Amino acid sequence: SYSEIRTTALAAEESGFDSIWLYDHLLFRNEGPTAGIWECWTTLSALAEATKRVELGTLVLCNAFRNPALLAKMATTLDEVSGGRLILGLGAGWHEAEYRSYGFEYPSPATRIRQLEEAVQVIRAMWTETPATFSGRYYQIENAYLSPKPDPMPPIMIGASGEQLALRVVAKHAD
Repeated sequence: SYSEIRTTALAAEESGFDSIWLYDHLLFRNEGPTAGIWECWTTLSALAEATKRVELGTLVLCNAFRNPALLAKMATTLDEVSGGRLILGLGAGWHEAEYRSYGFEYPSPATRIRQLEEAVQVIRAMWTETPATFSGRYYQIENAYLSPKPDPMPPIMIGASGEQLALRVVAKHAD
């Protein structure tokens, strides 16, 4: 229950933990029932209000589940609500059953990595440009405004696997 999650988070903070991380899954790995899986972003937002010191991280958000321009705005809001404690973890996604069950297209691994790379570029553009414009193969924004901007920007952690494409994206775009 959320009550148990909140109690655990508060105990972790009181015990001296540096951070609390939530995963972004919609189904269990074995594709069974989703009992016990809360939506990551909403739960983390609630914990931002409940906690005062610990950093709050997403381990890792599935890029396909949220539009990156909107995610930039969501992240800015959560970072502000938490007093600058957000670590934005973002990944390419891997659990095909989640995609299919929830109606998301499940592209090839290479495509998912390329989408992730563009998503990070959109997020950074939203955080630094006024207005933000980006034109890529998968995402486009034009004259998109995000105000206020995060200051400082939350660090971005990228979770993805694959030596040829993913590690290059991590090296180029991750904090």
